[in-house]
Amino acid sequence: MSDLHVPYNLALVALSFGIAAIASLTSLDLAGRVRAATGLAGQAWLGGGAFAMGTGIWAMHFIGMLAMDMTANAAYGIPLTLLSLVAAVLSSALALAIVQTGRLTRRRLGFGALIMGLGVCLMHYVGMEALQTRGALHYRPGFFLVSLGVAVSAAALALWLAFRLNPSNARLRVPLWQRGLAALVMAVGISGMHYLGMAAVIYPDGGIQPASGGLSNGQLAITVALVSTCIMLAALLIALFDAHLSSRNAQLAASLREANRELKEMVYRDALTQLPNRLLLEERLDNLLDASPRSFAVFFVDLDRFKHVNDSLGHHVGDELIRQSAARLQAAVRDTDTVARVGGDEFMVLMDGSVTRDDAGTLARRLVSTLDQPFQIDSGVVKVSTSVGIGLYPEHGRDKHALMVHADAAMYGAKQRGRNTFQFFEPDMTLREERRIQLERRLRLAVENESLSLAYQPKVQVETGRITGVEALLRWHDEELGRVTPDEMIPLAEDSGLILPIGEWVLRTACRYAKAWEQDAGHPLAMAVNISAVQLNERHFVDTLRKVLAETGLPPYCLELELTESALIRDPDHALKVLNELRALGVTLSIDDFGTGYSNLAQLRRFPIDRLKIDRTFMSQAVDNRQDAAIVKAVVALARSLDLQVVAEGIENEDQLRLIHQLQSHEYQGYLCSKALPGDELRRFLSQQSRALTAAESGRLGATPAP
Repeated sequence: MSDLHVPYNLALVALSFGIAAIASLTSLDLAGRVRAATGLAGQAWLGGGAFAMGTGIWAMHFIGMLAMDMTANAAYGIPLTLLSLVAAVLSSALALAIVQTGRLTRRRLGFGALIMGLGVCLMHYVGMEALQTRGALHYRPGFFLVSLGVAVSAAALALWLAFRLNPSNARLRVPLWQRGLAALVMAVGISGMHYLGMAAVIYPDGGIQPASGGLSNGQLAITVALVSTCIMLAALLIALFDAHLSSRNAQLAASLREANRELKEMVYRDALTQLPNRLLLEERLDNLLDASPRSFAVFFVDLDRFKHVNDSLGHHVGDELIRQSAARLQAAVRDTDTVARVGGDEFMVLMDGSVTRDDAGTLARRLVSTLDQPFQIDSGVVKVSTSVGIGLYPEHGRDKHALMVHADAAMYGAKQRGRNTFQFFEPDMTLREERRIQLERRLRLAVENESLSLAYQPKVQVETGRITGVEALLRWHDEELGRVTPDEMIPLAEDSGLILPIGEWVLRTACRYAKAWEQDAGHPLAMAVNISAVQLNERHFVDTLRKVLAETGLPPYCLELELTESALIRDPDHALKVLNELRALGVTLSIDDFGTGYSNLAQLRRFPIDRLKIDRTFMSQAVDNRQDAAIVKAVVALARSLDLQVVAEGIENEDQLRLIHQLQSHEYQGYLCSKALPGDELRRFLSQQSRALTAAESGRLGATPAP
């Protein structure tokens, strides 16, 4: 045996290092693909990656051997050469398999580095044995052991870098320049192991056997260069293309996540106010209930008479009112509370965190107060109030449905108490809420099926006893509910928005009846119709009335519109404008239920009013109660001083009639003459009254002595 000192071709040494670097970069990138892929794709990347990585290491080894500038034309045994390639591929497969699953513990790192390092050494020394020599190769123990140590260390470094640079989340992969720098470090380790192994060789005395049947240096160089370059370039290009696809997929995924976020915002947010909507509120209620809270409160907030604002001032004003109301509610609650818009003018507030009854009452007062302040919208001022219902957990319900329903019922309880206030839920409110829901459902059906009806109560001239006209009164008898009183029906119709179609139907039906009466009887019938505040504030009310008069043919002077004080003072400027237009049409105007509202006669002087109707609540005790009598006398005296006619309601006995006769009231209504009658009964009643009055007058004339 002898030391064979051969020089190295530095160009091929550099090439071998370059191939080692390319192989390292390819292996690191393929490790990322393997970690990111699953299933069949993961197995495919594992197999292809092991082959490309093993081929690269094997190519570096043989190009390094070719770098030895031997005088003889060396040859290599084909079986051992192929066996060395298999060893390289298998060790690469092991490395990628370790990278693919689990996390890299110290134990796994040490075991994997040992197996992979031994595999690389096996590839190297089997490849050395493929070199055809005239004797056996021997190795210096020191260099041999150092080469083993370097191989294991290089394998450990490769595994650690593969894990460090390729996290399981593909979006967190490090930049390409960092992987390139790591590949150079790995290439130093692989090349160091190879050239240490080459330095450990002791060649036999006979030296290198000239090529006879194996692969020559030139053939091996061409084969290794072509095969390794093609395989590594193909693997690297595929990996880069896959990285490009992954990047695009990541961008698409990010876009999809952003779109999903925006869609969720659209689904869970109210478009007008950007507040949470009912879906998000219910989701937060579910989360809160799952957390087993000690107590919390649900508030149902409804703007009083919002529909009047919408109908009279327009939807753009209504939308701005909703936006400003939402902002005020948001400012009135704590950061931990939730304000949601759950309907047109309906909001709900979720108050979290061991809420007591006093806490809920304090917040409810703040909500009512903040919405009671006037709103500045465009160039005008809008004034509304609010009704708030409160449901407490667990006192008023243990699930979200019960709490929301009970808060809603409490809100309607607040409305019944006069609005602009709050109300805690009480057990009997459920029955009232069920009644209200049933009433609204049946009333909608009644409007659609035109199953409402009118009754007519006569108006009587106090001085002569003649019937001067009638007042149309709405009646509703439902198959399920029976008779529903106007006191229950009208507020429901106003809150639900049904008052507009009902009011137009009442106008048309009453005018049609009055016109038919005129055609049959030959003389007109004065018809009085009650008008709600909602109708008066509706922008197209005058146009609707003009259309009804034109369709029915009733002269405007035969129609009297009765309005309440509250309808006039809610928006006095608008009311004055509408009343002037009605007066221009020739319609008679009167104030109904005078004395029960918030105004006085002086406030009403500015309106073009023809009549005042004294409410029945004053007349019922006016004969026996000096205070009520004084009120009636004062109202009649002031009305006469302003040239207004006075109509007394609720006259049921002769004593009341004598009182208003003494006070010189003009007309009266009440059971003393007749209750409200259906149209056919009214015809018969008026015919009887006309005959009786004619007979009485004839009797008086017959009893008069001849001059």
